[in-house]
Amino acid sequence: MRAMDYISSKGICYLLCDALSLIDKRPIEHGMRVAYMMKKLLECKGGYDEYEIAEFMFLSMIHDIGAYRTNKLTDEMGYDTEEAGTPHAVYGGIFLKNTSPFGTRADIILYHHLPYAKVSRVNYEYSKIAMYLHLLEDVDSLFRKDGVDADIRKMESEAGKRYLPEAVSLLIRCVYQENMLAQLNSGEYKAELQDYMENILFTNEEKENYVRFIMHCFSLQGRMRTLEAIMCCCIADEIAESMELVSREKDKLYYASMLHDIGILGVDKDIMKSGKLTEEERTRYRKHVEIGRELLKKYFLVQDIVDIAAAHHEMLDGSGYPAGLKENQISVNQAILQVADNITAVMNMKKKLSKAELFGVLQKQTERKRLNKKAVRGLVENYNAIDNRIRTETQEFLEMHVRINNRYKRLTGQSSGEEE
Repeated sequence: MRAMDYISSKGICYLLCDALSLIDKRPIEHGMRVAYMMKKLLECKGGYDEYEIAEFMFLSMIHDIGAYRTNKLTDEMGYDTEEAGTPHAVYGGIFLKNTSPFGTRADIILYHHLPYAKVSRVNYEYSKIAMYLHLLEDVDSLFRKDGVDADIRKMESEAGKRYLPEAVSLLIRCVYQENMLAQLNSGEYKAELQDYMENILFTNEEKENYVRFIMHCFSLQGRMRTLEAIMCCCIADEIAESMELVSREKDKLYYASMLHDIGILGVDKDIMKSGKLTEEERTRYRKHVEIGRELLKKYFLVQDIVDIAAAHHEMLDGSGYPAGLKENQISVNQAILQVADNITAVMNMKKKLSKAELFGVLQKQTERKRLNKKAVRGLVENYNAIDNRIRTETQEFLEMHVRINNRYKRLTGQSSGEEE
């Protein structure tokens, strides 16, 4: 298992939320309010320890994650309208179950837009949490409309039909005894949320898998984004192995490789489809490096990982960006990631290159002193092993997305757009 003392469990949760907010912040802002209300309900209910509550809060933060794939997040068509509800809940639940360590808890998301009458008949260990989440979704809709004047008591008429009666009773207590809506209205809930999330505690294996899950979330904007990250990670990891880097340096490179393009989530995806970029589009695209740097810097406890990721478009001759670093300013790990990112882009060009042509591209880049010779040699000498690993991991990824898409179609009769 790789070392995972580079980021806290809480840091992983907020890194994911901030990354998704780069695409559209509304589902996460909504999720944060719902997470706070979930905390209040579970504390009122009792019987849950602080670690369990924190994990349900994390799930609540990202409960509308499916909307990033299934809905057009516009002012006219909100992510949380009744029309939008079922598709994003279904996709979100399936996506989480296949890509994250949430396991069976992911079905909370699958069920969270179903009324009490349906969920109460499901034999599921977390059905009560799903029904709490359903109620709190509607509470937040009322709150956004009417603020602290929202008439929460009218939900009592739907207890036993639309809502779990117990959940409505707990809600009334929280609103009128705990001043829950006032906390939401003032924004003070955010600090309480931040403090409580210190209780979330992942194992090292879970932390690694949640970081990998963040990489999988790139595919919500198009599966090629995650596919390229997987390829780049495979290449960098194998080059590092061939160059006999110590394990800690390999680990840093591994995490930097997975997340080096996280800032692209903040770039209009239409730019990526426009073929040859205009100068203005190129400037906007290049901002993804700084966006990613600031995001990783906020949560990673080791600056090396941030620096490795932020240098993936630098070149040894100083012609790269954003800092125009030169060879003596570039670490071995940064040089490896530069080679991996460069060759990933070449391998994914519309015109597929042969192995000889690929090596020719690398040779030219090396001769021009743009790429590190040792890193390039590590790639060339281990190309067959690297190619086999890429084929294996990308095939697993693609098969997983076929499963996600097929299950989504079976449950909704709609396409998620995964084939695009």
